[in-house]
Amino acid sequence: MDITLNEDQALIHRTALEFAQEAAPAARVREWESSEHGFDPSVWQRMIEMGWAGAVFPAEYGGSGFTMLELSLIFEALGQASLPSPLFSSVVESGLLLLEAGNAEQRAHWLPRIASGESLLTVALQEPGGGLQPADIRTRLSGVGGSYQIDGTKLFVRDAGVADTIVCVARFGEAADDLALVVVPAGSPGVSRTRLKTAGGEALWEVRFDQVAVDPSQFVGTLGAVAQPVRQLIQRGAAMKAAELTGVGQFALDLTLDYARTRVQFGRPIGSFQGVQHHCAEMLRDLTVTRLLSRQAAARLASGRPALREVSMAKAKASEAIPALTRTAHQIHGAVGYYRDYPLELGYHRALAAAASYGTAPFHRKALAGLMREDMAAFRGDHA
Repeated sequence: MDITLNEDQALIHRTALEFAQEAAPAARVREWESSEHGFDPSVWQRMIEMGWAGAVFPAEYGGSGFTMLELSLIFEALGQASLPSPLFSSVVESGLLLLEAGNAEQRAHWLPRIASGESLLTVALQEPGGGLQPADIRTRLSGVGGSYQIDGTKLFVRDAGVADTIVCVARFGEAADDLALVVVPAGSPGVSRTRLKTAGGEALWEVRFDQVAVDPSQFVGTLGAVAQPVRQLIQRGAAMKAAELTGVGQFALDLTLDYARTRVQFGRPIGSFQGVQHHCAEMLRDLTVTRLLSRQAAARLASGRPALREVSMAKAKASEAIPALTRTAHQIHGAVGYYRDYPLELGYHRALAAAASYGTAPFHRKALAGLMREDMAAFRGDHA
C-alpha cells in the first residue's frame, strides 16, 4: 500500500502542525488541564472554523470528505503539540459512529451539528471491567414496549463534562452482540458525571446512568445491529491514537536533539558522544517505524477494506515504542527532563495516556494472535 503523502496531504499536516504549535505552548496546555473543560473553547472554535470538526464527513453533511489518512495527519500534529480538544470525542468517536450506524434521519440531524460545532457529542463505551470487546459491555438497556431505561457506569468518557449529548453503548440481551447505541442528552434525569484524575491531563469522566428513561427514537440504528460499528469505532480510535503517539514521539525526539546539540559537558556538546548518538538513532528508528505503521493503518481504514491487522500492528508498536522513546529522552536530558516546567514531562504523560487508550500493546497483540489463528491469509496481509 502506497502511503506516500501527496501535496495536499503534506499541506494538511503542515498547516495543522503550525496551528497546533502556535495555539498550544506548554504553559497554556498545563493551564487547560486544570480548567473546567480541559481545553480552550476559543481554540476549539478556531478548529471548527478551519473545517476540522466536519473534515471526514461527506459534503452533504457539511463536511470536506477527508479520509481517515488525512484525519490521522491532523491528530499526529495535535499529538506533537499536546493540544487538547473535543475533536476525538465529537468526531472520531461520535460523528463517525453515527455516520456508520445511524439511519438517514439521524445522520442528517447530527452530522451537520457536529461539523458546525452546534453540538458536542461523546461516546460512553468503556466500563469498570476495562474490556473493549462487545461481550464486556454490562450497562443495561431494559424495558418493554415504548418504555426503556439505562442503568450502569461508564469510565474514561472524553469531554463528558462539556458534551451536550452522550452516545451510550448498552446491552439489551445476553448474546455478545446484543448491543444498542442510545443517544442520551447529558442533562437527562439520572445521568451524573464525575471528573477523573488522569496521568495524561485529559478531561476524562465517570458517567453513571441510574434509571435513565429513554424511548426508541433515541436508539441509533437497529437493536442488535450495532456490534460491528462498535468494533469499527475501536479500530478508528486505536488508529488515531497511534497517530497521536507518533506526534508525541516526534516532539520528544526534536526536543532531545536540540538539547543534545546545546548541552555542554566535559567541554563539548553531549550530542558528540557516541552513547548519546546511539540513543538518538534508536529513537529515530522506532519513531519512523511507528509513523509508517500508523499511516498504513489510517490508509487501510480509508480504503474501506478490513483493517484489523494494520490497526493492531500500529497501535501495538506505538503503545510500546513511544513511551519507551520518551523515557530515553528523559535519560539524555537528565534531571531537567523531570521538571514540571520543562515540556518533555508533558509529552511523557501524554504518551502514557494515549498508549492505554483504545487498547494497550498486549490487547492488540492478542488481536493479532486471534487473527493468525482464525484467518492466516488476513494475518499475512493477503486479504482483499
